[in-house]
Amino acid sequence: MISRTMEDYLAAIYRVETPAQRATTSAVARRLGVSAASASAMFHKMALAGLVRYREYLGVSLTARGRLAAMQVVRRHRLTERFLTDMLGIGWERVDRVADQMEHALPEEVTESFARVLADAAACPHGYPIPSRSGEVAARETIPLTEMDVGARGQVAWVSEEDATLLADLERRGLVPGASLRVVSGEPGAAERRVEVGGRRAARLDRRLLAAVAVEPQDRAS
Repeated sequence: MISRTMEDYLAAIYRVETPAQRATTSAVARRLGVSAASASAMFHKMALAGLVRYREYLGVSLTARGRLAAMQVVRRHRLTERFLTDMLGIGWERVDRVADQMEHALPEEVTESFARVLADAAACPHGYPIPSRSGEVAARETIPLTEMDVGARGQVAWVSEEDATLLADLERRGLVPGASLRVVSGEPGAAERRVEVGGRRAARLDRRLLAAVAVEPQDRAS
């Protein structure tokens, strides 16, 4: 049996690791709000259960079994977020926390009912892809808004979901999944850039907002 705590860790590892790099202990611990020592102890337990590969100081990665289990958790979470937003009208700045509280208690039949009602929605309210029942995730080529060239255009793919205040600020500025944008000024990596969103007059965005947005590039025309 995979415990609820292990499910939380599996989902956190999935969200933190990249194809090229294991998730670091500190990054997973920070995401879950636990100490690095607690995370390390859990990684050892999960490694014994065949869910992760873990080497101290080198980080942690999911095994095939662990990844499938993680995808099931992530699917429940993101479908729940979508249901809460689309069917119950709960704001996108609140649904991540509410879904965290609900996801462990939802049987598969309820989750799949959500999927049917939502016509197999492709993404959560924040733009992250919803895994299929078999654990597959649609690939998208994205780039951080911080790194886009001046003059480049794109469409918001997804935004960071953990900070409710940040989400409210992003929504006020129109930086929501699917919104078109163009970088007007500010070199890649700059602390502040001017960005035109949805055809509105270009606004100045600080690093906090820029770092929260992933973009699907469209072209590099000015």
